[in-house]
Amino acid sequence: MIFFNEYLQGIADVSQVGFSTTSPQYIPEYYLNEGTFIIFRTCHSYGDWVILSAMPRLLKQKYPDCTVIIPSPECIAKFFSPGTWMNKHENPFNNVIEVFANNPYVDGMIDDIPAGYPIYHDHFRIYDTDKPDTALVQQMLKFWRFADHEMQDCEPELYWSDDEQTQGNAIIKTLFGKEDFGFLYIDDTFLYSIHLEESEIQRRRNLIQEEINNHDLTWLYFSAGDKFRYKTSGNVIDVKDIKMTLRIQNYVKSKAKTIIGFQGGYGTDCMSRYAQCYVVPLHQNSLNEHIQYKTTYLGEHVNSNT
Repeated sequence: MIFFNEYLQGIADVSQVGFSTTSPQYIPEYYLNEGTFIIFRTCHSYGDWVILSAMPRLLKQKYPDCTVIIPSPECIAKFFSPGTWMNKHENPFNNVIEVFANNPYVDGMIDDIPAGYPIYHDHFRIYDTDKPDTALVQQMLKFWRFADHEMQDCEPELYWSDDEQTQGNAIIKTLFGKEDFGFLYIDDTFLYSIHLEESEIQRRRNLIQEEINNHDLTWLYFSAGDKFRYKTSGNVIDVKDIKMTLRIQNYVKSKAKTIIGFQGGYGTDCMSRYAQCYVVPLHQNSLNEHIQYKTTYLGEHVNSNT
């Protein structure tokens, strides 16, 4: 694993990026005093960005006079090739807009990073080897000199425009009226890409089925395939049959009573603030930086930090 310095130059091959709690390093005081903060990631899926979505608000709360900037897709493209993330997204660099659109704590977007200006991106974090299941945003904010109590409210957060909310509410009213509904994120294509045995994939599907059995709801669902393989007491509606943007789809999901599914940034991780989520982790005994503290994880995983 290559560690990138604050100028996005690869400088070392390391087993884990960041700094251990036993030998921590912190963001320079002069940078904090200058007050212009650029939030930057070296990974660019939707999930990679959304798990940092509370960071602008938390930075503003601790440093009220700061200016929070995000990179534009054009800016990201000057440092990274999209190829790594193209299997998930048509244009992965647009995810920064999908995540931070309408966020009142983001002051602007930058196309060019000034020469010599440091970027304290996601490799600048402080990790505790005794607490591997610690959210990435908290690891990063510890580097930004946050105390634990200053970064507790760190679940992903999204902000929708009035028009997006109006359209989303109309869809909800048409589909469900005033009744509660749930969302199923049952896309298991990734499980095949990591070469799991069919028996293991079925075991994980069974975990989802067992949780579905506990909820008497009408369901929206997303699956990359055409086959719906689960049994429900209520009707099921394929979200792909409803004409709406991905952001409006997430607004609708945020109003669900319950979300059940496989772990995924777009499918489940981004919703932990809004609905009760029951999630089968992709890696059963390892959540690490992707953990969402309000989510109930199904299967063998035990959150070692709670």
